[in-house]
Amino acid sequence: MRRDYSPQPLDLENMLSDPFSQFGEWFSHEESFINRDGDLSYEANAMVLSTATPSGMPSSRVVLLKSYSPEGFLFFTNYESKKGIEIAQNNRVALLFFWQKSMRQVRIEGVAQKISEEDSDKYFKTRPRESQASSSLSQQSRPLSDKAQFDKIIKNLAESNSEIIRPANWGGYIVIPQYFEFWQGGSGRSHDRIIFKRASTSGDTLWEIYRIYP
Repeated sequence: MRRDYSPQPLDLENMLSDPFSQFGEWFSHEESFINRDGDLSYEANAMVLSTATPSGMPSSRVVLLKSYSPEGFLFFTNYESKKGIEIAQNNRVALLFFWQKSMRQVRIEGVAQKISEEDSDKYFKTRPRESQASSSLSQQSRPLSDKAQFDKIIKNLAESNSEIIRPANWGGYIVIPQYFEFWQGGSGRSHDRIIFKRASTSGDTLWEIYRIYP
């Protein structure tokens, strides 16, 4: 089950000084695989979101990144889901992007905050009606006794003429990073790992940048 990685080395001096810009460069590279190969199954924006209870019990799941900026990384979910409940109790989270085609991963640690209701409404209106209906009717993470019946009521709502309103328990989170790790798989398991760690000085955000052992 082993394979060797032989990418170009990740040189510290060639890294951009801003981690969001560096992420954008890598993300654009992954998107190019979709544009070049037409491989719509390759979701460059798929990310693992890890949360934890106040006692430290972790859980992870894949969610989709919807946008990113120097403010943070945005995703949407049900606020009453397992992840939503855990974020309400402990908003320290981790994100992981793994891009197999280029043998790269980005680890991000930070805090999650709800976005405004207005911004959640704006995004909700752009979703397909089937997705709107599912979000409106789903009691995410709770027991479901009849999946067929649930699918039926979603279909009925999606195909109706009724306006679907964003439920109050559904919306966006923005993850504000404190820490980035850019990982590049290397030959002989000599991987490259470059860290960006947030530091604040006189109100200005600065990033400490350094290499760590594989």
